[in-house]
Amino acid sequence: MKRILFFIALLSVLISCKKTSYVAKFDKLPQERAGEQIALVLNSLTSAKDGWIGSLPTAKGGGYGFYISFDKDQNVIMYGDLTDKSAAEAGKSYFRVKQDMGTDLIFDTYNYISMLNDPDDGVLGGESKIGFSSDIEFIYDHATADSIIFIGKKFRQPFKLVKATAAQKAVYEAGGYKTAIDKFKNFFITNQNPYIELGSGAEARKIGITPNTTNNLDIGKRIDFTGPGADGKISSASEKFNFTLDGLSILNNGLVFQGITFVRLNWKDATTLAMYDAAGKEYIVKNSIVPLIPLSQLWGTKYSGMLSEFKTIYPGTSASGAVILNYFHNNLQPNPLNPYSFNYGRINFVWSVVNKRLTINAHTSQSGGASTWVTSSSYSYTTDDKGVYKFTLLSPPSEGYAGKIILKLHDFILANHVTFDYYIDNGVVYGKMASVEDPTIVMTFMLQ
Repeated sequence: MKRILFFIALLSVLISCKKTSYVAKFDKLPQERAGEQIALVLNSLTSAKDGWIGSLPTAKGGGYGFYISFDKDQNVIMYGDLTDKSAAEAGKSYFRVKQDMGTDLIFDTYNYISMLNDPDDGVLGGESKIGFSSDIEFIYDHATADSIIFIGKKFRQPFKLVKATAAQKAVYEAGGYKTAIDKFKNFFITNQNPYIELGSGAEARKIGITPNTTNNLDIGKRIDFTGPGADGKISSASEKFNFTLDGLSILNNGLVFQGITFVRLNWKDATTLAMYDAAGKEYIVKNSIVPLIPLSQLWGTKYSGMLSEFKTIYPGTSASGAVILNYFHNNLQPNPLNPYSFNYGRINFVWSVVNKRLTINAHTSQSGGASTWVTSSSYSYTTDDKGVYKFTLLSPPSEGYAGKIILKLHDFILANHVTFDYYIDNGVVYGKMASVEDPTIVMTFMLQ
C-alpha cells in the first residue's frame, strides 16, 4: 500500500512540473513564414526595374507572351501578343500578392491576361463561358536568379517570368513587339512552304514547319512539324508557342520531333530565320517553291479533317463555293427549309483513311455551340495518281435538323470529282476543295 501511495505522489509531482526544456520545431509561427514569403515574392516582382518577359500556355488554346512591369503601388503595365492592339499599346491594371493555398499572384482588374479567361467568345475567340481555360490567379512555385515561376491556380499552366533588360524594355515601350510579330508573320507570307533539313547530304530530309499565328482555339498559336522519318513514313507533331522580340519560343519544354527537342525559332540575321534545338544546334529555315507533301497525303496523320465555322466564309472561297456553304449557314434561322431557330452551326469533314471513308457532320445548336445536334452523311472514295477524289454514297444526311440545309454540299460531293490542296492567306494555311468539272467552285476550310 505504501508503494502505491509513493507512485501516486511521484506522478503528481511530475504532472505539476513546468516544461522549461521544450523547443519549438519551427522558430517562427506559420503566419510569420507566410508573411515573409509574400514579402519575398512582392519584392522580387517590383524590384525588377526593367520588368519581366512572360510566357503562358492555356489549357485549351495556344500559348501567349507578355511584357509585364510591377510597381510598389500594385500597378501593372502590360503588353501581350494576343492582338495587334495588345502588342503595341500598354494595358494597365492592378495586382495583389496574398496568402491562400500558397503565395498567390492575383490580377484583380481586367487586363490582357484576363482576356484569355473571358467567357465572351467574341472577345478573342475562346470557348463560350470558359474562354481559353486560363487563369488570373497564380501560385508561386519557385524562383532563380533571373526568373520566377508561378502555376495557374485552376488550370495548372506554368506562368514563367524572366527579367527583361533595359534594351528589351525600351523596345516593348516603343511598340516594338508588334513590329517584331509583323516581321515574323510576313516571312511566312512570303515563304509559303517553309522547311528545315534533318540529316545531311543525300540523307537530308525536308521537314515542313507551319506556325499558326491566329487565336483559333483548336489550332492557333501552335507550330507544326511534318515530314518523313528515316524510314520514309510521314509523321507530325505540334506544340504551343508565344512570340518574342526575336521570333518565337516553343512552350512546355519544347517540341519533340523524331527524337529532337526544338525550343525556339529566332532571327539569325535581318532576313534569315533559324530553328534551334535544346542543345543549341541551328537549322536554317528554307522555302520550297511547291508544297513538300500534298494535302491529300496528310489526312489521318497531320489532319483529321476540315471545318467550316459558324457563318464564316474563309479566304479563297469562290462566289459559287460560298453559295454552297451559305445554303447551310444562312438557313440556320427559321425558313421554309428549317422551322427552327439556331444560334450556332458548323460543318465538319472527318476522314477515315483506313476505311477510305469521309463523314460530313452538320452541327446545329440553340446553346451557342455548348451542345449540338448532328446530322451525318458518309461516303466512300477512290483516288487516282493525281490525287483526284471520286465519292460514292454510303449513307445520306441522317434524319436531323440540318438534313435539308446541308443538301447543296451533299449534292456537290456526289456530282463532282474533287481535289484538295492548300490555300495560304496572310500566313494562315487553309484546306481548299475544288471541283474538277467546274473549276469555279472552290471552298476553303480550317484544317483540323
